Amino acid sequence: MKALVTGAAGGIGQVLCEKLDRRGYQLILVDRERTSLNAISATLSRPAEIIACDLASREEVERLCETIVTNHADLDVLINNAGIVRPGAVADIPFSDIALQLEVNMNAPIRLIHAVAPLMIARGRGALVTTVSLGGIIALKESAAYAASKFGLRGFLSSLHQELAPRGVKVSGIYPAAVDTPMLHYEATHGGSVLNFIDKVMSAEDVADALLGGMDTGKLEIYVPYSASLSSRFFAAFPWMIRPILPIMERLGEAGRKKFVARKGLS
Repeated sequence: MKALVTGAAGGIGQVLCEKLDRRGYQLILVDRERTSLNAISATLSRPAEIIACDLASREEVERLCETIVTNHADLDVLINNAGIVRPGAVADIPFSDIALQLEVNMNAPIRLIHAVAPLMIARGRGALVTTVSLGGIIALKESAAYAASKFGLRGFLSSLHQELAPRGVKVSGIYPAAVDTPMLHYEATHGGSVLNFIDKVMSAEDVADALLGGMDTGKLEIYVPYSASLSSRFFAAFPWMIRPILPIMERLGEAGRKKFVARKGLS
């Protein structure tokens, strides 16, 4: 069995790779820096293939796709786990930050799925699992580009699920709330949405388990935790209701953010 994981050097990616390794998968680890990937590979029970790839670069993503098609036509699982956030009001951030989030969060996983799906269809089996976010359900201020990337990814997966389920290929999206990873630490100290800190911050293990659940079941959408999805989907149905209650939610979130920063020793 063979699985490819993007964002393998991240907090969720490391935990996920350990779990896949225990299941007996031969792993292909993808992230920007080879050194971090080598360190992860050294902890596994069998050697992993290391591919350094910047998902913000379309040229590098194309080379990755070529490698998969040429050398890994027998791929059983593709897990799109890499993601990036650059918080800030649209009028205040450079367009390069907007483009970066669209490339890494949406364009790259869609391109990889486009390369891998025909391989799995030909074999009549496989699993395409993607870490999305509750940011793909509800859009908040100062996260417009992030929301756009995740909303687009959710729509793509919803359509793809209908296309591939009859052909034996599982398609699943994982929708975590805030997760205790370096990305959340960055948001907590760089103006990210304080609404991340209203509810309990999930662990990387929680999300890794959900990714495995998507791989096993092919369930279209898995929420982590499910309770957080209820309010998100409510406000997604009535987006005009967000603004009136936002000040209250922000006060609660800011209190939670300060506690999180203090607990983690961030600055």
